[in-house]
Amino acid sequence: MKPTRVKNNSLKIAAVFLSVGVVLLAYAILFEMQIAAFVGLGLTFWGAVFSLARSRKHVDSSLLDGTAKSSYSTIDRMINDLKYNGRGYFIPAYPRDVFLPEYLQNLREPVVFISESFDGKPSIEELAEGKFLSAKANGVFITSPGAGILSQMEKQVQLDFSKIDLQELAQIVPSCLTGTFNLVRNADMTILGDEVGFRAVGNLYESLYRSAPPLKSVNLLGCPVVSAVASAVAKTSGKTVIIKEQVLSPGNCGVHVIFGFI
Repeated sequence: MKPTRVKNNSLKIAAVFLSVGVVLLAYAILFEMQIAAFVGLGLTFWGAVFSLARSRKHVDSSLLDGTAKSSYSTIDRMINDLKYNGRGYFIPAYPRDVFLPEYLQNLREPVVFISESFDGKPSIEELAEGKFLSAKANGVFITSPGAGILSQMEKQVQLDFSKIDLQELAQIVPSCLTGTFNLVRNADMTILGDEVGFRAVGNLYESLYRSAPPLKSVNLLGCPVVSAVASAVAKTSGKTVIIKEQVLSPGNCGVHVIFGFI
């Protein structure tokens, strides 16, 4: 009886998340409300995750891939509407065991700042308040598309990535992405002085890079896997990270990424 109960509970949660998420997305489109759109995206995404997790059976990966595409399409709409043509700056999250007052709890979440320029010093007040639009800089703060994957990697290895160095991170991340979560077939990560290289072959989200028309948000933020790695590098290094180069190799040989520090 226990598996049946778990399955039914997962289905109920998925149905609630998907229903509320779709309603919020429709509301956001009708009334042009970006915050409602982000909340709707989050609920829709986790509704899909719960629906996939209702049993241990394998499912077609295109379902999860399609859900991610709809999220990136919405981010594209927001970027285009706000006329932002800059780049994504992955801001390091605060360590989990460092005491923070209640009003600063948002500083623990992986955040990306999208803007034309950035000096590497985000507004602590705006981050703590969970702001979407930055009044102090011409840009927006959004949750990293790879935040969920990053959280699950830390949970799986029972480590706070802010407590390890980049060399250790380079050993942990490929193992999690391939053996634990099966998000990519092969992956490797190398530390190149003031840069970090990452390569993934057989990426579950590879079709996002081949979307027509191209998704601007994927070029800025990377797919969920790349975004998760960028957020992990930012958290481990304590520095703001950018995607300096992102190339999809021909012949299904994967995506190659170079991360840099601000």
